[in-house]
Amino acid sequence: MIIVFDLEFTTWDGAQDRGWSGPGEFREIVQFGAVRVDSATLEITGELDLLVRPVRNPSLSPFFQELTGISQADVDARGLPFLTALDQFIDFCAGHYVLSYGNDMVVVGENLVLQVPEGRAPKRGMPPFVNIRPYVNSLLPMTRGESAGRIAFAAGLTGAVDREHNALADCYSIVATLRHLRALGHPLIAVEG
Repeated sequence: MIIVFDLEFTTWDGAQDRGWSGPGEFREIVQFGAVRVDSATLEITGELDLLVRPVRNPSLSPFFQELTGISQADVDARGLPFLTALDQFIDFCAGHYVLSYGNDMVVVGENLVLQVPEGRAPKRGMPPFVNIRPYVNSLLPMTRGESAGRIAFAAGLTGAVDREHNALADCYSIVATLRHLRALGHPLIAVEG
């Protein structure tokens, strides 16, 4: 088994270009998306979709809401505290390799520092993370510069949806791309062989 995951986190117009260095700009996780994948068949055997209530910036920017389709009402109604969501994510991973298209694990680490109160910790250790972006980009150059949600579309895969910035949907794009690479004879790198 492998886990493919993606995050959505607080952002504002121009924040990415600024490296989230503007006043009060923290990359607080708002959505965990993950799928459990059979590493032999690349079939999806489970999924996780969690909303998280940001603490430092509890009001989502209009830019974030338009970008992701996640509304303030959604987060207010269904958002979990960060540590609760992280524990559910770690349970879902069950110690398997966790693949992301980018350094999403760094954002998880930032949120551990930003949001976990002193004296508290996740109920178990973090799973092993692998950033597959450099690998995918080297084999499929047309994916360079694309977000996780657009890589399958950029690779020209039949049925790929041109939709990005929903963590769970982005996971499906990543899995479709991994299936394509497998069909071309490429391994899943660190988790195979």
